[in-house]
Amino acid sequence: MRGGPRRWAWLLTVWAVLCAASPAGAVSADAVSALHALVSDWQTVEARETLARLKADDPTDVGLLFAEARLLYFEGRYGEAVALLDQLLTNLGDTPPKAIVALREEVGRTHEALKGFDEFVTPDKRFLIRYTGRDRALIPWLVEVLQKADAALSADFDWRPQAQVVVEIYPRIEYLAKVSPLTEEAIETSGTIALCKYNRLMFTSPRGLVKGYGWRDTVTHEFVHYYVTKKSRNTVPIWLHEGIAKFQETRWRTGPGEALDPPQEDLLARALKADELVTFEQMHPSMALLPSQEAAALAFAEVHTVIDYLHGLKGYAGLNGLLDGLKAGRPMDAALKAVYGRDLKGLWAVWKAAMLGRGYKQYPGLVRTTLKFKRPGQDEEAELESDLGTITEKRVKDFTHLGELLRARDRFKGAAKEYRKAMALGGDGNPVIQNGLARSLLAADAPAEVPDLLAKVERYYPTYLTTFLNLGEAHLKLGHAEQAIAAFEAAVGINPFHPRPHAALVALYTAAGQTERAARAQQSLEILK
Repeated sequence: MRGGPRRWAWLLTVWAVLCAASPAGAVSADAVSALHALVSDWQTVEARETLARLKADDPTDVGLLFAEARLLYFEGRYGEAVALLDQLLTNLGDTPPKAIVALREEVGRTHEALKGFDEFVTPDKRFLIRYTGRDRALIPWLVEVLQKADAALSADFDWRPQAQVVVEIYPRIEYLAKVSPLTEEAIETSGTIALCKYNRLMFTSPRGLVKGYGWRDTVTHEFVHYYVTKKSRNTVPIWLHEGIAKFQETRWRTGPGEALDPPQEDLLARALKADELVTFEQMHPSMALLPSQEAAALAFAEVHTVIDYLHGLKGYAGLNGLLDGLKAGRPMDAALKAVYGRDLKGLWAVWKAAMLGRGYKQYPGLVRTTLKFKRPGQDEEAELESDLGTITEKRVKDFTHLGELLRARDRFKGAAKEYRKAMALGGDGNPVIQNGLARSLLAADAPAEVPDLLAKVERYYPTYLTTFLNLGEAHLKLGHAEQAIAAFEAAVGINPFHPRPHAALVALYTAAGQTERAARAQQSLEILK
């Protein structure tokens, strides 16, 4: 999720104070202002080159020191930025500009939060990954996603950012709150688990959530924001930013134009029918500030289909032309008209008409799932194993609960009977019921029914961990090695801290002759042990 362009308007005030505090030197105010603009637009390589040239004229200029501190922060060099800001504050005496103090506090919070983290740099030096503790098990899987995404995005955007990409993995949401403007309440309300801000990718580890989440698409989503910000020089409004990121977030694994998942399609279909869409204006300044996870999910579904619509008109050439127009300083209406012949109001109208014509479906019985963040002392195992709160009809819930009780007592045939009663009343689209029956069948050594049984919930809930664990076990028992690998890899893509997928993949990769992947799975397994 992109936090919205930050224009650093307070720099003008800061710069005026610094000019008053410093004697006239060899570096002009215009030159330093241009340097600040490069930093604000994440053009860190160009900014570093410009800084070196300006410091050669006057290495003690106070304005340059401030610009250098900001650049260090945006380069992810927090300790150096803190030291330089402290030096700057000392030089300015008792009444430094409030904005400099505020930046020192901001950088200081980030430095304190992350100073104990470990670092991993990929062999090609392209990615610097910060992590702590068990998140080391995530790194080889993360690197694969980043490298695949980098290759796909550079081809799509016909451009590749030069600088090293800083990626930070936070073990819990309070870290994301410490290093960003978001509060923990806003994070939980909107379901925000990742950001691309301050020239880096920032995401919460799957171990920070009760059931994990689809972290691979999420990381790619943030990487798209990184590309778009740098390519456009930070000129893209939030709806377009999020639309391109949502449209492109699966590019590490598939081609463009991935269809909406059923929960997203259902939300969009209902909103179109009721004419209760989230407007572009309501999305500003950040999706993270929308009033609920459902509102945020609807907004993402909308902008995803807006970009899908634009891509269908003129492909990546059109999208890149739009970004280039914004980069050149054109207002949004003018940039849109130059490429697509319509302004923003016109785009909304034709997009809405096109979406109404697509016949998006509602999915009766679809369970609304939300991200659940871990809290100290909660019974995580119970949360992972059962979520009866998603079942609203009492008899369905009673049958399901009885099935769980029987399964816990190893009475698998009896449990399966109760789950089937629940299915007969509640349908075949609840992940709790279907997975309860699947686990009973697997325990009773009857795996043949499981793949078909879970087909709908696999499609409806593509980040529901238990489904893929059960599918992996079923295909393993049935001798379907390729399908078992796909299921267990999907499980790692939701919760890489569950040991079972890694253990299964070690054997499956070894049997398939994929020695490097087997070694990776073994390494993750050993870290988790």
